[in-house]
Amino acid sequence: MKYQLRSNSIYTIIVAVLTSAIVLQACQPGSLPQEPPTTTPSVISIATQTPTKAGPDVEAALTPTPRATLPAPTATPTPNLSEELDQSLISGVDWYVVVKPAQGQRLFESNPEEIFAPASMIKIPLALVIMKILELRGDTIEDIHNYGIGRNFSDLLEAMVVRSEEAATITLETFARQYNRLRNYLNYWGLKHTTFDPRRSTAEDLLLSLELIDQQSLLVEELNDYLLQLMGTQTENDQILLGVMATQLPACLFYNKRGTLLNPTIVSDMGILKCGEQSWYLVIAGTPAADSAVTFEDIQSSIEEFGLVFASYVQRQLMQN
Repeated sequence: MKYQLRSNSIYTIIVAVLTSAIVLQACQPGSLPQEPPTTTPSVISIATQTPTKAGPDVEAALTPTPRATLPAPTATPTPNLSEELDQSLISGVDWYVVVKPAQGQRLFESNPEEIFAPASMIKIPLALVIMKILELRGDTIEDIHNYGIGRNFSDLLEAMVVRSEEAATITLETFARQYNRLRNYLNYWGLKHTTFDPRRSTAEDLLLSLELIDQQSLLVEELNDYLLQLMGTQTENDQILLGVMATQLPACLFYNKRGTLLNPTIVSDMGILKCGEQSWYLVIAGTPAADSAVTFEDIQSSIEEFGLVFASYVQRQLMQN
């Protein structure tokens, strides 16, 4: 009995020791397999997520390199014609100028209604009156080549308009004055400031005479074309004054009448510039202002510069159309 009890006690002690060892081993981490932890998925809101700021090196690498900035094309400024024309006219001169297209508003003017001595430009209004008298008499181009006053009318008109012959001008003026026809026609057409005793006019009146010719407002086509032909006749001095426009506008036609005087000094030109279907009217005259040292040659040179400026403008207009 005693032996039996002792054996049971030893057995009990051995079991207790083994049990304690197992418990101690379970208390150490990693000793027994563990169940995987339950993971709750994270919900990310794009709208509220704050990005992590990258370092300077990473930020530079992710920043796109800007493209080279090309300079914006520079638009060519449209020249101001009025300013250009005004700058071409020298000071110390009394200028009488009007420039106008056949269709549209006038492009430039200076003292358009001031009365001045227009020199030979006044012969264009006189030629209009003579042609109108001949038309109302029923004369044709053939008729005016066959009779006249001392010389036939065609010779007188050619001498006055093309060569500015004073003798022919006086003969035709005397003829037109009969029955006060010269004054009456000029008044009726609106050329009220154009006179012949003394010879005076305005740039406005002279411009109107050009318009009446170009638009065939007064004469039958045959006589109107004859007058234009006289104004377009080539002479040795055609390259001076406004005639310089021909160097830049060789395809255009200029029907003009120049006028010059030495005492008092006056330099002038007027005409119809026709380029295809487009026409422009130009009247320009200059005389030295009081106490001015400007010479005849100075005024001539200034008018020619004026003509070149206007020719450049016409070139631009033709290229746009």
